[in-house]
Amino acid sequence: MSKIKKIIVRVPNWIGDAVLCTPALHLLRKSFPSASITALAKEWVAPALKANPDIDRIIVMTEKESYFELAGKIAVNKFETGILFPNSFSSALLFRLARIPKRIGYSTNGRSLLLTQRIKRPLNFKKEHQVFYYLQLIEKYLSITGNFRSNQEMVKLIWNITEEEKVGADELLRGANISSQKRLIGINPGAAHGPAKRWFPERFAEVSDELVQKYDARIAIFGSPDERKTAISIAEMMKFKPLNFAGKTNLRQLAAIISRCQLFVTNDTGNMHIAAAVGTPVVTIFGPTDSRRTAPRGNGHIIVQKKIRCSPCMKKNCPKRHHKCMKAIKAQDILDAVENRRFLK
Repeated sequence: MSKIKKIIVRVPNWIGDAVLCTPALHLLRKSFPSASITALAKEWVAPALKANPDIDRIIVMTEKESYFELAGKIAVNKFETGILFPNSFSSALLFRLARIPKRIGYSTNGRSLLLTQRIKRPLNFKKEHQVFYYLQLIEKYLSITGNFRSNQEMVKLIWNITEEEKVGADELLRGANISSQKRLIGINPGAAHGPAKRWFPERFAEVSDELVQKYDARIAIFGSPDERKTAISIAEMMKFKPLNFAGKTNLRQLAAIISRCQLFVTNDTGNMHIAAAVGTPVVTIFGPTDSRRTAPRGNGHIIVQKKIRCSPCMKKNCPKRHHKCMKAIKAQDILDAVENRRFLK
C-alpha cells in the first residue's frame, strides 16, 4: 500500500454527503500517510473540503468544462488510483477517460466494466447511516490491498474552521451587537432536496420566539440565496428581530457562524451535517426522509420525528399531498426536546 503515491477521490455532489464522506477520507489518509490525495469536487461542494487535513489538493469541476476537457485535466496529473464515492456511470467513465489505472467503486448502474476493482454494495445499505456507505467502500478496498479495519475514531466528521474564519465570524457577530457571551441559536428552515422536507415557517417563528424568551438568546437564520424569501417571512412573523444570514454568507462563513451557536434547529439538510461536524448541538426535524441514514452524527443530537404510516417515503414532494409527517410535529415538540436535553443551561 505504501507504494501508492497519487490518489484521486471523486467526492459526492451534495454538501451534506461531502461532509459524511470525511471519515472515509480520514481512513484513506491513515492507510496511505505518504500518498498525495486529491479530491475531485463540484464547485459548490469544494468549500466543504477546504482545510481538511486529509486532503492535499482539490480539483474543482466547473459547469463550463466539457466532459473531455475535465478528463484531460485529470489525466495530466497521472493519478495511479481513483476512488469513486458517487454511484453514477458517468463518474466511472470520467476516470476511465482520464486513464487512471486503478478505479475503485461500488458496482452499480451498469458501470462494472469501467472499474478495475468492483466493490459490492452492502446489502443493508438502505438501513445503515450514509456515513458507513462511504466508509465501507474504503474498508473493502483496503481489505483487498491491506486488510485494514476502521475504528470509532474514523467515524468522526471533519470540518476544520481556520483562524481567519473564526475571526471573520466574530466580526460579523460583533457588527450585529452579539458578544461572545450571548447565547446564539441557529435555525435552518430550508432544504434543497424538496418541499416535503421543509417544516413550516410559522412554526420556526413560534419556536424561535419561545427560545428567545426562555433562554435570553438571539436567533440567527441560515439558508441559501434561494431560501432568503422563507427566511424573510420567518423574520417578519417573529416578535423578536433575528439575524438573517440566509443568502448572505458563503459556505465557509456559514460554518464558522454555526460553530458559534449553542444550538441549531434544522430540517434534514447539508447545513445540519455542517453543524454536527463543527460540534454544535442539533435538533433535527425529520418527516419524509429516513433518520437511520441521514441523522446528524455525534453525541447529544436530537431527532424529532412522528410515526406516520407513509413515512419515510423519501419523496421530494408529498405524494399524498397531506404532509402529515411534518404537520404532526408541533412547535412544542421542539421546545420539549431542547428542555429535556438541557442544551441551554
